[in-house]
Amino acid sequence: MRLGRLFILSVCAAMVALAVFHRRWLPPAYDPTQPLDLAAAWTFMTPLKLRLLSASPELCRAALLTSRLPVREHAHSGTAACPLEGVYTVGGGAVSLLPASFLASCSLAVRWSLFESQVAEPVTQAVLHTGLSRIRHVGSFACRDVRDRPGAQSSHATADAIDVSAFVLDDGREIPVSAWNASAPVGLYLHRMRDRACRVFGTVLSPDYNSLHASHFHLQATGFGLCR
Repeated sequence: MRLGRLFILSVCAAMVALAVFHRRWLPPAYDPTQPLDLAAAWTFMTPLKLRLLSASPELCRAALLTSRLPVREHAHSGTAACPLEGVYTVGGGAVSLLPASFLASCSLAVRWSLFESQVAEPVTQAVLHTGLSRIRHVGSFACRDVRDRPGAQSSHATADAIDVSAFVLDDGREIPVSAWNASAPVGLYLHRMRDRACRVFGTVLSPDYNSLHASHFHLQATGFGLCR
């Protein structure tokens, strides 16, 4: 009996020591128990942290506090048919929005913040050698079904998706998503933007998906990696 109790005490002591070691030596960016820092560089742990915060309102809110974007929480929003709780109005930051804001679930707001700073801006600079001034969108929240699947609620009905139609550059050019099949560098730019967005969002649909998406990117917080 005494040996058994000693063994249990030893295991407990080892677990406490491991927890202390874990907290002291593991950087927050690599610690899955710590909220995602939206101002930090992308690491191999970022996708896992995105998954974790999708299931945890507390982790999601903590991550959103690190965003450089102006966000305002609404306890209740939406419509009678599509009520929303704990959603946010997201505004533009260094890159402005047109229209100036959109309604988003916490998970979408977090992913949009990453998309702007770690996808849209660097891709624009790398491919077109200029800055990104504005992102044009056609909205996020819409209480409706999926357009080609009656009875299946759209992710727009829960403010989990936004549709992006164009990118406006610092030099004044506007690159519409409808220019998907253009020659380089415009076509390359749009394809690169789609591909990099797939790291951030759970579902990304482009003109490659179907004719309903010929003019916009559908960027969705939920999903399991569909990238078309």
